Order: sequence, then C-alpha cells, then structure tokens
Amino acid sequence: MPLGIVLLLVWLVLLVRFPRVMLPVSGVLAGLGLLLALFVVGRQWLDDRHADQLLFQISYTPESCDFGRPLRVAIDNQSGRTASNIRWRLHATQPGFNTNLLDLNTTDATFRLEQALEPGQSWISCYRVPPLRSGFRAPDLNYRAEGIRADFSR
Repeated sequence: MPLGIVLLLVWLVLLVRFPRVMLPVSGVLAGLGLLLALFVVGRQWLDDRHADQLLFQISYTPESCDFGRPLRVAIDNQSGRTASNIRWRLHATQPGFNTNLLDLNTTDATFRLEQALEPGQSWISCYRVPPLRSGFRAPDLNYRAEGIRADFSR
C-alpha cells in the first residue's frame, strides 16, 4: 500500500511539473488499464458461463452410499471444455425455505474435486453431512451447490 501511495504522489508531482509530457503518458496508461480490466472481466464472464454448465445433483441417499457418508454428489460437465479444480459450497434448506441450515460456525461446507472432468463426463461420490443447526435432521432437508467455481481448459 505505501508503494502505491508513493507512486501516486510521484505521478502527481510529474503531472504538475511536466503536464505536456505526462498527459499523453497518463492517457496511454489509462487506456492500457482499461484494456486489462476488460480482458479480466471477459475472462471471468466466460468462466462463469462454463461453470453454469456444471450440473450438480446432491441428495441424501444412505442406501446408495457407504456408511457414514450418506450425501451423494453427482456432477455432470455439460460445457464444451474440460473442468478441473471444481469447488462448491454446500447449502442445506428446508423444503419451501431459503435459510442455510448448516452450522457454519463449525464448518465452511466447502468441497473440492481436483480430478478433471472432460466435456460430457460425469462424476459421483459420497460425503458425510456437515454439522447442522440444532433441531434439524439431514434426511428432511434439500441440498444444493452454491458458489461453483472451476478452471476450464480446452
């Protein structure tokens, strides 16, 4: 932070002292900064668009999972790119309500899949249910993935 302040002060002194030279240089630097910002925003938009094509199906099915891991997570990559380093947050709600019932004081309920998923490929695994707020039972809740992030490559 102090380096940024020093650079800003030096730029202001040079702008006041040599305005004829510094105005065009400032314009070029502002243009390059704008191009960089547009590139970053465009890249983020493309990644979000591809992440929207990762379909998650999360259900409480102890009969189809190992003991102690009743939360079945299935991910289907319907994007045209390979997805890797997939990250998501689990959200558990009562039917008809929107409040997250996971006890976020004891866990952040963030999961990660480091395996790469090719386009059209599916992945299934079972997880343990994170701690819930008191008074709620895991079989009675709806589960979904939020904050989905992934790295995409061709």
